[in-house]
Formats: sequence, C-alpha cells, structure tokens
Amino acid sequence: MKTSRTGRKGRRYGGTTKKGNPTKNNKSLNRQSSQNKINKRNRSTDPDIYTLKTSKTPQKTKVVVERKEVSTKNRVLTEAMHLRLMISLGMIILGLIGLMMKVYAIQSDSKDYNQKVLSQQRYDSRDIPYRRGDIMDRNGTYLATSNKVYNLILDPYQINQAQEKYLDPTVSLLAEVFEYDEQNIREIIASNSDARYIRQEKEVSYEVKERFEKRKDEINKDFAAHGLKSRVHGVWFEDAYLRVYPYNSLACNAVGFANSDNTLGTGGIEQYYNDELIGTSGREYGYLNDDYNLERVIKPASDGNSIVSTLDSNIQKIVEKHISDWEAEMGSKVTACIVMDPNSGEILAMATSKTYDLNNPRNIEKYYTQDDFNALDENGQNEIMNDIWRNYCVSDTYEPGSPSKIFTVAAALEEGSVKPEDSFFCDGGQYVGDRWIRCAVRSGHGSVTLKESLIRSCNDAMMQIVAGLGTEKFSTFQHLFGIGEKSGIDLPGEPDTSSLIYHIPDMTSIDLATNSFGQNYNCTMVQMSAAICSVINGGYYYEPHIVKQILNSQGSVIKDIEPKLVRETVSSSTSAFIREALRDVIERGTGKAAKVEGYDVGGKTGTSQKLPRGSGKYLLSFAGFAPVDDPQVFCYVIVDEPNTDNQAHSIYASNLFSKIMTDVLPYMGIFPKDEAAAQKIQEERDAKLKAQESSEAQNNDNSAGENSTESVSSDTKTQQNNSEPNSSTSAAKEKTPNTSGEGNASESSEYETDEYIEDANADFEGDAASASLSSNESSAAQQSKEDKSTTAAETKKAVKKETAKSEKNKKKSSKNTSKSSQSETTAVKSSNKKKKSESSVAGTDGNKNKTKKKTGN
Repeated sequence: MKTSRTGRKGRRYGGTTKKGNPTKNNKSLNRQSSQNKINKRNRSTDPDIYTLKTSKTPQKTKVVVERKEVSTKNRVLTEAMHLRLMISLGMIILGLIGLMMKVYAIQSDSKDYNQKVLSQQRYDSRDIPYRRGDIMDRNGTYLATSNKVYNLILDPYQINQAQEKYLDPTVSLLAEVFEYDEQNIREIIASNSDARYIRQEKEVSYEVKERFEKRKDEINKDFAAHGLKSRVHGVWFEDAYLRVYPYNSLACNAVGFANSDNTLGTGGIEQYYNDELIGTSGREYGYLNDDYNLERVIKPASDGNSIVSTLDSNIQKIVEKHISDWEAEMGSKVTACIVMDPNSGEILAMATSKTYDLNNPRNIEKYYTQDDFNALDENGQNEIMNDIWRNYCVSDTYEPGSPSKIFTVAAALEEGSVKPEDSFFCDGGQYVGDRWIRCAVRSGHGSVTLKESLIRSCNDAMMQIVAGLGTEKFSTFQHLFGIGEKSGIDLPGEPDTSSLIYHIPDMTSIDLATNSFGQNYNCTMVQMSAAICSVINGGYYYEPHIVKQILNSQGSVIKDIEPKLVRETVSSSTSAFIREALRDVIERGTGKAAKVEGYDVGGKTGTSQKLPRGSGKYLLSFAGFAPVDDPQVFCYVIVDEPNTDNQAHSIYASNLFSKIMTDVLPYMGIFPKDEAAAQKIQEERDAKLKAQESSEAQNNDNSAGENSTESVSSDTKTQQNNSEPNSSTSAAKEKTPNTSGEGNASESSEYETDEYIEDANADFEGDAASASLSSNESSAAQQSKEDKSTTAAETKKAVKKETAKSEKNKKKSSKNTSKSSQSETTAVKSSNKKKKSESSVAGTDGNKNKTKKKTGN
C-alpha cells in the first residue's frame, strides 16, 4: 500500500531540474518517468502541456510552469469539419455564380437601362427659379408683376438613342403645337446629337404647355395600344417667370424694366430696389433607387420682396395724358412733370414725353426708323437707347430760371436783409461791375414791392435783393435748399451737381446777380421740387422718395419707409409770405394761364434762356401748388424747347399745369370752397372717369401713353428727332456753367445785348390791367400782347401741320383772326426793330440808366 502511494506521489510530483539534468534523489527520477508517461498519454487531446521545471536552489525545489504550443502538423480533419468546409465553399461558389448572372443580365440589357437612367437625368440637378417681387402703386394697382411661364427644352441625345422610335413622332408633335418647320427641327436635332439641353422656346404659356402634354400622352398611348415602341421622347418643360407690365408704358421712367432672366433691373424702381426684388433660386436633386424609381430632394426657391410705391396710377395717367396731348398739338424737345406731396416728399406722379413700352423696351419705332437705327454703330445705338430710357426728371440738369426767385426772396427775409414792406425801383436793368444785365421788361417795372418782385418776376429787383444778402449768405441758403446737392431720391441716375453751381471762392458779383433769378447755375427737377416744397409747407425739407413699403412674398410688411425730414429751411412767417405772393402771381401776375377754375392756387412761372445766349432756345416751366393756405399737392412742369419759332412764352408750361391740376385736384378729394363750383367739378370728374373706364374696356391692351403714340406723327418732330439723336448729351455740355473769370469776361458783349430776357412778353400777361402800371409798363404790356398774338399765329400754323383736329379748329377761328393777322405781322417787325435798336444803344444808355436808378432809389 505504501508503495502504491509513493508511486502516485511520484507521478504527481516528478520532474526535472531547470537545466534538464537528473537529480541525485531517486524519488525525483521516479517522478520524472511518471510525468513523461502522462505527457505522452495526453499530447493528442490536450491543447496545452504544462511542464514542471525545477531550479538548482539547494534544499528546496522551485516549480515553474511553462506553456507550450502543441504542434498540429500531423492533425487530421474530422468528418464533421470536412462537411462544414464543403458547405461553405459551395455557398461562395453559388454567390459568385449569382453575381455573374446579375452582371450579365445588366450588361445584356444595358441599352434600356441607360435610357431609363438618362431619361431621368434632368432631375439629378435642376434649378428652381424664384419669382421676382411685384411693384405696385400706393393703391395696390400692379405696375409690374411676374407670371409663371415655361421654357421648351429639347434633348437630342435621348431622341438619337433610338431615332426609329422617337424622331418622327417627336418632330411631328412639335410642328403641330408650336408650328415649327419639321425640317428645321430635324436639322437642330441632327446637328446637336450629343446635346442634352437646348432651349427651343421661351415663355411658353400654361395653356400651350398643357396642350402639348395632352397630345403627347394621347400619341404615346395610341402607339402602345397598337404594340408599337414609337413614342414622343426627349422633350420637356422647365419652369420660368415672365416679367409683365400691365400698363405697358405707364410710369416707364419711374418703374424701369427687368432683363429676360429677372435678375437685373434697368432704370427706375426695378434698378434701385433690385436687391429687394430678386430672390434666391431653389434646387431639385434626384436619383433612382434600387427599383429604378425616382427619388427627389427639393430645396424650394425664395421669392423676392414686393415694392409698394408712392405713385398713384390714376394721377400718373392724368399727367401722361396731358403731356401726350401737348406733344400732339405742338411738342417739344422734352416735356416733363413731377406731382408731389409737399408734406412728405412722396412722389405721386413722374412723367416725361419720352416714353417706351416696358414690355418691349428696345422698340424705337416711335423715335427712329429701324434702318436709321441699324445704320449706327454700337455706341450710337447705345446712346439712343439710353436717351430714351433716361429719366429727365431725375438725371437731366438745366438752368431753373424764375422759380428760383422764390429762394432769393425767402433767404433775404430769413436773414433780415429785406422786409415785407420794402420796395425797389426797376428801370429795366442793373449795372453789375462793368456789365449791364437786363430785366425781363426792358423799359422797367418802376417801383415794386417785395411781393410784386415775385408777382411781376422782376430781375432788377432780385439783383438788388441779393446784393444786400451777400455772396456768403446766398451760397449758404443755396445749400440749405439742396441746390448743388443730391436730393437723395430712391431712383438711379441722380447726378452730382456740386460742380454746376458757384461756390463762395469762385462766385463773382455777376454770378451772384444772375444766380438770383435762376440763371448761370444748374439743378434737376427733383432738387427744385423738394426745395420749393420746403418753402411752401412751412419750412420743412423732406427727402423726396418714390417707395412707401416693402412686403415679403407672403404680403406682410417688412419695412415702412417713413417721410424723412432732413432739415428746416425757412420760418412759418416767411413761408406764409411766399405763398401769398405766389397766389398773386396767378391772380394778377405772370401766371394767369395757370389758373384752375374754382381753386385757390399759387405758383411761379419760368422762362430760362439756354446756352448759347441769343440762340432763341428757352426752357419754360411752372411750379405750382394748391390750396394756398394748406398745400396738399405740388406740381412742377417743364417744357424744354417747344416746337415754335418764338419759344419765350411760359404760357405753354402754365397751360399744361392748369390742365393737369384741373383733373388731379378733384381726384385727390380737394374741392373748391364754392359749393356750386365744387359740384360742377365733381360732375365733370365723374363724366371723365366714366369715359375713361369705357375707353379702357374697349381697348384694354393699350395704356394711356400708347394711345397717344399713333397720333404723334409730325414731320417737324420727326425731323428734329432724326437730326438731334444726341441732343441730351450736347445739352448737358451746354448747361455746365463757366467758372473761370476769363470765360465771364468773354461774355460781356452778351450781357449788353439780349441776354437774360427772363419771363419776357408772355409772362407779363395781365399786368396792363393793373392800375399801378406806369406808362413804361403799359408800353411793355402792349408789346407783350402783340408778341403773344404773333406766337398764337405761329402756334396755329404748327398745329395745322401736325393734326387734322387743329386744322378744323383753325378753320373755325380763321374768320376771327384774319383781320388781325396783318397787324400781328407789323407788330413782330416793329418788335424786332425795337430789339435791335435797344441792343445797339445798350452801351450808351447804360450810364443814364445807372444815374436814373440812383435817383429813383
């Protein structure tokens, strides 16, 4: 029993030393032998063998266990393992076979597959156009809007993939719906065989698109029903927007137009507010899923904001109608008008005689023949187009003439250099330095009060007033009224006029004298309108503006443009004095032709000589407002170079002002204090509106401006337009004042002759009836009447050439005018002789007049 236990202990604890040498202990040898037997027995089944190692440490044996990897070199696969391996290999082979079959199937049907993918390629990346914002008037009437249309796109590549199936039906349908020539379409497809995108037709309406799509479906279904593979293919429509101007030429200068892709505006609100009107294009992405179905990802477009302008389309129509009528009766180089709210700076209407169709802005048939236009080079054509598109009210400068006398008197009153009760003696002119500068009435107005200096438009009195004011203060008030500075109007093209006025270091006494009555410096219509409004409204200068609100694409207000008070110009007492004086200008002064029946109206005439002096060219104007006590509307009219031999008659501009205001005032709800007159005006207004509505119903496609186009066919006017295509540019050059002393000296002879005959003749109408007129004044009034009769005769002749209507009117009045025609001719000759006589003795009479002035004062 002991022996067996010892044997088991030997097998359990037997081993070798660390170096593998046998020990001297017999028990150790027995244990090693037993362990080796165990290892041999377990080597085939145990993955790891643990070997006991002993150290040589005396008297104590240290056992260390080491792990050894068992070699599998001779391992044999079991039957189960072999089965699993074969199954895995079989599955891999089957997968490869399936994949190869799939690839083969795709390749064998690659043509149809590619066509299916390519047919959807337009969805892979497509722009979604935004809608340009609308432009409306203050009442919500659309002046510009964007209508959705479609562009017809051809894809020749798709069509050419199977011409025998796609070409004939596709070409036939295009020819049927769009009336194309089939041969031309075939040539386009053949010559662009690899093209994926050809814009064949732009601005296709929804109705035409639907007709095409309907016929396409019918044809394709019919082919399929007969088992044919032919079908209409390779044609599709993309969305687009067409800019539309419902009233064609209405307010064309103020509204402007957009280019074909609606990304850029030219002129007017379209250009100035382009960043507000444009939006952001969207994007549509597409792909085919595993089932070859189209999947889409859409980023929608962001539409542009809309603009609510201060314009009133009804007032605009009134203004354009009367300008058109004037152009048909006589015409001019340019006729322009601004209607404005003097208490806010809002522009209610802005129009010129140079109009164009906003829907077709490059149509120049109204002004030039196509042959004449084509004969010009590119620069010449661009000059013509820019001249037509130019907004005269904002961009052109001119010498303002007598309306600027308002500023001279207002400045003197504010500075205290004159008092309302002061009077001045006019003897027909004034020596300034060594130059004699004439008044409108060469024989002199005699003694005039401060108010009468405006009523009678006396240049002599203005020169005396400004002499007391001084150069520095006069220049200060010029800037205070905004002369020589940009008005800040929200329209493009306003020039910098700082170089077109005299500044303190350069202003001579002659410059000061001529500036006092509006000559020898330049400004714009917008500058003059804002400045005069600041005088008549109590002294508040508002920045002129043409936009009232900005709306987002949902119609919500995102910005209100409030009236901007820039500065105060004059006191309320000065404002009241000027208003009273301007009322008398119409009641008993130079502006009687501007009277509006039943209304209390004030205003100032202007007859400005143009360069070169003595050329006989004049710019006529009238600036007026109503009611006088509480101005609600301001109207400024300019007639630049009327088509008549004798242009120096502000009556042309005054008459046009009267006609415009006669219609505008009742429309705005401003009625006379006299109830009978108010009732009469209301009835006339209702009748006009009814007639206008009837006319618009019969001819809905024509705007007010276009209705007048056909009637403007004067030979004289056509000749002028053809001979002066660049008149705007040359006029701008003429208007620049000469600031050099040398230039002023060279003009001394002009001052001594016929220069600065401001508001002469016609402007003095009615003064002969005044009891205070001197004998000299009576003589001037008589001369004025004679010259006016001459002008009337000339006007009738011009009208006779232009319109049949005027011919009839002339025949009706021929009996009344035949007796006076001979005396009119005599008066003209007498007047011309008198002018030459005065011109020749100007130097001799100068000292006498100077002595006379001193005695009078």
